[in-house]
Amino acid sequence: MDVKRTSSFKLSGEIVRPAGETDRPHAQIIRGLVIPAAVLDASGIVIAANRSMAELLRMDRAQIEGEPLLLWIRRPNEREAFGREFLGLRKRGKGQAFTRDLEFAPSMGPALRCRVRAAKLDRDEVLLTCERSQAADAETELGRAVTRALDGLDQGVLLVDGEGRIVHANPAAQDLLGDAIVGRGLLELAEPAFLDRLGRGLGLARDGSWFGEIDLKRMDGETVPVELSLAAGSGEGAPAVVLCRDLRESRRRAFEAQITAQVDRALVSSAEPRETIPAACQALATGLGALRVTVLTSFGGNWERWDSVPDSSPRFTTLAADIRPPASWARDVGVQRPDLDDPELRAELEAVTGELHPAAQAVRMTLRATGGVVGHLICTFDLRSPWTEDEIGLVSQLAPQLAMGLANGLLMLETRALAAYRSRVLDQTAVLLNSVDASGRVVTWNRASERLVGVTSDEAKGKLFGIEVAPATDSDHWREMWDMLLTDGVITRELVLLGGDGREIPFHLEGRVLRDGHEIRGAVFVGLDLRIRRALEKQVLQSQKMAAVGLLAAGIAHEINNPLSGVVGYSKLLLERQLEPNIREKVERIAQSGERCRKIVEGVLLFSRSQRGGERTELDLGKVVDRVVRIGEYQWKMHNVRILREPEQLAGPLLVMADSDQLEQVLLNLLSNAVDAMPRGGTVRISLAAEPDDQVSFAVSDEGMGIPEEIRDSIFDPFFSTKEIGKGTGLGLSISYGIVRDHGGDILLESQPGRGTTFRVILPRSGTTSDPTS
Repeated sequence: MDVKRTSSFKLSGEIVRPAGETDRPHAQIIRGLVIPAAVLDASGIVIAANRSMAELLRMDRAQIEGEPLLLWIRRPNEREAFGREFLGLRKRGKGQAFTRDLEFAPSMGPALRCRVRAAKLDRDEVLLTCERSQAADAETELGRAVTRALDGLDQGVLLVDGEGRIVHANPAAQDLLGDAIVGRGLLELAEPAFLDRLGRGLGLARDGSWFGEIDLKRMDGETVPVELSLAAGSGEGAPAVVLCRDLRESRRRAFEAQITAQVDRALVSSAEPRETIPAACQALATGLGALRVTVLTSFGGNWERWDSVPDSSPRFTTLAADIRPPASWARDVGVQRPDLDDPELRAELEAVTGELHPAAQAVRMTLRATGGVVGHLICTFDLRSPWTEDEIGLVSQLAPQLAMGLANGLLMLETRALAAYRSRVLDQTAVLLNSVDASGRVVTWNRASERLVGVTSDEAKGKLFGIEVAPATDSDHWREMWDMLLTDGVITRELVLLGGDGREIPFHLEGRVLRDGHEIRGAVFVGLDLRIRRALEKQVLQSQKMAAVGLLAAGIAHEINNPLSGVVGYSKLLLERQLEPNIREKVERIAQSGERCRKIVEGVLLFSRSQRGGERTELDLGKVVDRVVRIGEYQWKMHNVRILREPEQLAGPLLVMADSDQLEQVLLNLLSNAVDAMPRGGTVRISLAAEPDDQVSFAVSDEGMGIPEEIRDSIFDPFFSTKEIGKGTGLGLSISYGIVRDHGGDILLESQPGRGTTFRVILPRSGTTSDPTS
């Protein structure tokens, strides 16, 4: 572009107006020179010029002094090239110089071609001398044209003679490798590891060209990766042209792209935020050589510190409630560089990051996402290997990606925490509480459902409720309920569902539809297990029955006890006389049977009033069995039934603490039921055994028709009987069960239709009484 006549700054720095010649020692020197000469200051302003320079430019000296020399250089590319070399000369030592062909445009007349030499003086001043160029032949002009063209290129160009010495370097090459490379051997610039490679390249270039990447040393010692293109004339000693392209920027871009790709991959490598964010920070720390990369974020009301160190697993620390980043950090924008030499700033940073390396420096950024501040990123590096602006810029570039990944991760953690909280709330309920989708497939399945139905959550999810999981016993009734729920939006029914083990479970089930606008999204079911309620209802019914038994027993006890007193009294009077042995045995049996009847009436009263029996003593179970068998011997024979004792493998007698009369009553009831189960006669077997956990047992087995499955749950209920009217009261098993439970034992039933029934009574040896309310 055109340069106007002005005394403004044209190269760099401020305007320096020339002082009088008496103040400039160099003015006396140039005044004595015959050739055109001028003295320039550090800004390229003419501060003194001799008469020959004024004649060359066809101007007065007063018009020249105080103006920039670039004002009279005609061609823009020559002005640019001269300006670059002039700026480079300012950095060099006294006596350094450069020579350049320039075309000046005087105020009058044609342009003049001159060879200009600029030499550095003291006080950053430059001596400029000009020599008019003679008419050159076409070849010389062509060479100069080529040189000028090369000087205008942005890419570095070196001209190397046959001996490998640099004879010309364009400004771009001087900027890349240094101003003083002219005259140096090309091989001198190569790093030792690349000497052989460059030497082979120069040899190959003489046969055509060579292309490669090597590291060269600048004049200041810095290593620069470059891409070289060599082309040389044929034959030994032919000059070569070397094109140099700086690879630092491209390698930096490739390195940044690599780090960015690693961070991107880390952020999508997992669904767990506490894995992805530290992995991304670790990629950043490893790539940039950081001592540590720390992310501070708030989750669940507490601040957490996620530390990533190269070649180490990430560390997670929950900060104390009173430790949190300063509130002022949230207002910071861009990269912050706290001065860790300041004790207060170091203490502020160490409060949230932990102790820092003594030689550490840090950069800090506030991580912002759509919802606002999500955390803070802190990178620490070694002061002995400080980060450049490029590295800090890369951190600034990647911070938004980390912020977005952190925001998504925190949202995921909060969603999981909310789901876990909801699950814990649902699991605290004691009722079935589940949800299904619009097709009826299970979405949620609480812990109470697992316990009641016997199906785990994983097994239930995705299956049709009422059909595939917890199926209703009446599938048609369930489909009718489902259709009604979708139509009316709510149902309340009692129905029976099957558990995982096939058992029937009665439920009071309520269902409500879940809607999104007018669209049905699913339904929620609340089910109350009716087994406990029905057991309570049964207990109330039993209590009412027992109350009736108590009233009945109280009413007839007096009438029964009166004749029994006569039977027992007269039998005892007879026993006081001298009787025949066989008659005495019969009378004793009469007395014992009468006494037993009195005990039975008393037992009915005790059972109806939930009272305990009489005094318990240590009994031999085998002797109790023998005594009961003898009492009913006549009755058994009349029914064509034989009572057999199974052989026992016992080390000694089976001793148990019990009420003898009550135990005899239990055994007699079981034997009577066994005889009644075999109307045509048969065999009843009695077996004794020692049980684990210091218990004993006796079992009564018959060969009758067995007990049907549908009535097994009712046989111990009071007044439940399968016998004909007048042959049973339905109290035998109820009273027996109450006596056994009062002794801390249990009655087990084994029955096979058509093959017989076995009742096994298990009693603790200690006779510990169970809780009568259980």
